[in-house]
Amino acid sequence: MSGIFSSNTVFITDVNLVIQTVTFILILLGFRYKIRKKFQNHGYIMGIAVFLHLVFFIIAMWPSFSGGFEFFTTSIFLIGVQAMWIHAVAGTISIIIGLFIVLKWLLPISDIARCFKKKADGYYSNFLVNIFDFWNSNIPWFLF
Repeated sequence: MSGIFSSNTVFITDVNLVIQTVTFILILLGFRYKIRKKFQNHGYIMGIAVFLHLVFFIIAMWPSFSGGFEFFTTSIFLIGVQAMWIHAVAGTISIIIGLFIVLKWLLPISDIARCFKKKADGYYSNFLVNIFDFWNSNIPWFLF
């Protein structure tokens, strides 16, 4: 079965690529809401992006990784396998941190003032920018 882009990939791989592109666009849109100080919209958009990423991690990425785990652990000297490990570790860390932030924001949904307190010291703001940079640095590794 070929993918939707006339490639020799499995269909779910191409769908995952489309969803990851949509996720990236949602992150950029969420960043725009943050700049405009529409924090609730920012939170919802980022929550949708994290949810989409998590769902397709479970549907597409995890089965691929677990199915090739023996190869990935025995052929560590190959550059493609090394790139996959960097991608897998960085992506997993990004998902965990993204889930933590979104869930932390969703639970006290009526108390937006806490965001401003933590932002005042620059910690949250810099932390989120670093997560975004970390996620973006992960993107080139899927090219291998």
